[in-house]
Amino acid sequence: MTARRLGRVFWIGAAAILVAAALVALVSVLRGEFSDTDGRILLTLGALLYTGGAALSGLALVDRGTQRALAWLVVAASPVCLGLVLWGVWSFAFDGGDEAAAKAAWSAVLALLAGLMASTALLLTHRRALVVLASAAGALAAVASTLTIVGVWAESGGDTFVKVVSALWILAALAYFLVPVLQRFTTAGAEDAVRVLGRLGDVELVATRRPLEGVAVEPPLRGERLLLRRRQTSSL
Repeated sequence: MTARRLGRVFWIGAAAILVAAALVALVSVLRGEFSDTDGRILLTLGALLYTGGAALSGLALVDRGTQRALAWLVVAASPVCLGLVLWGVWSFAFDGGDEAAAKAAWSAVLALLAGLMASTALLLTHRRALVVLASAAGALAAVASTLTIVGVWAESGGDTFVKVVSALWILAALAYFLVPVLQRFTTAGAEDAVRVLGRLGDVELVATRRPLEGVAVEPPLRGERLLLRRRQTSSL
């Protein structure tokens, strides 16, 4: 199954989760109270959406054929994260029942967040020059999440430690959001360009982001559509 088909399955599932969450909220409103069970159901639905999105980003990275080790790590970590979060939610951990379960759940969320940032940053990158920035965003997020997890388990609340962790998260977020901004900036002037990839007689294969007459070829290449068209001759 390709990443595109998996994406469709995920978005259908995401829509179903949102509908289910809305129904839970409506029932709570009509009933006149928001019970602990309602909260756990909503947290479960949110965990499904979060881990499913992370798994999809990893599979999309696998489908692209780059950073396969990172991609498969994110895919493998997603169900583990889901299991730990559900353990924390349904073992009454967030009500002060099982402290270890709560810490494990938060650790899983933070660890997967680093993988999600790294994979999506790489997916947003279509230029090799920005791969370094996307990798830096993932690396900073990994270090920040690791230190945060250490703080969660060791209950370190020192002022210096908090400042260091906060600075790392800020730098990770900065690098992450710079990736799509710079990607857009570097391609802004070339979006209407038509690149000729090859010719055979009167037929040429072109890549473009704008509407163009021709026979579409699947799959798209880095956001561009591949088309077969008659060879264009310039008039003098």
